[in-house]
Amino acid sequence: MRKLLRFALSCIGVVFLALTHPVTAQETGDSQSSYSGDPSGSPTGRSPSTQVSSVAQLATRLSQMKNLCTATGGYVVDCLAERIETLGLDAANMNGHTELKQILRETAEELRLLARANSDKTAARARISSNDGQRSARPLVAVTPERRASAQRQAIAILQEAETKLLRSSTQSAARASQYQQVAAALGSNKVLLRS
Repeated sequence: MRKLLRFALSCIGVVFLALTHPVTAQETGDSQSSYSGDPSGSPTGRSPSTQVSSVAQLATRLSQMKNLCTATGGYVVDCLAERIETLGLDAANMNGHTELKQILRETAEELRLLARANSDKTAARARISSNDGQRSARPLVAVTPERRASAQRQAIAILQEAETKLLRSSTQSAARASQYQQVAAALGSNKVLLRS
C-alpha cells in the first residue's frame, strides 16, 4: 500500500511540474522577427501586469495598437486581429461589459479570418515587436499584394461595424455611453493604418 501511495504521489508531482513549467512555442518564418521569446508573456494576455480592469484601460490599449501595427505592411490586418484578440484575453476578467468583450472577440475573429482568406502563401509568418514593448503573441499572416487593397477595405468595414455595435450597446446609461464612445473612437482610430 505504501509503495502504491508513493508511486501515486510521485506521478502527481511529475504532472504538477509539467503544468507549472513555462510553455514555449516554436517560431515560424521571418528571420527578421524581433520576438525575443520572453516567457513573461507581456503583453499577450498571460501576465497579470497586462490585465485590463477598466473600460478606460481598454480604450487606451486599443489606441496603442497603432504602435505595433504601423509599419507591418501586408501584415496589418492580422496585426490588428492579434492585438484585439490579445486585448480580449487581457480583459477576460474585467467585471461586467460582457457585450463589449463579445464585440471585441467577434471583431478579432473576423479580421483574423479575413487575413487567412487573403493570405500570401509565399510570405513567411512573422512575429513583430514595437519600441513601446508590445509584441505579437503569435506569428502574423501577410495578405497577398494583389488582394491587399480589397482586404484593407473589408477590414475598415469590420472596424466600422464594431464601432456601430459598441455605440448601440452603450445606451444603458450615460456613464456607459461615454465609456463605450471612447472605446469605439479608440478602435476606429486604427482605420488609418488600413488607408495607406
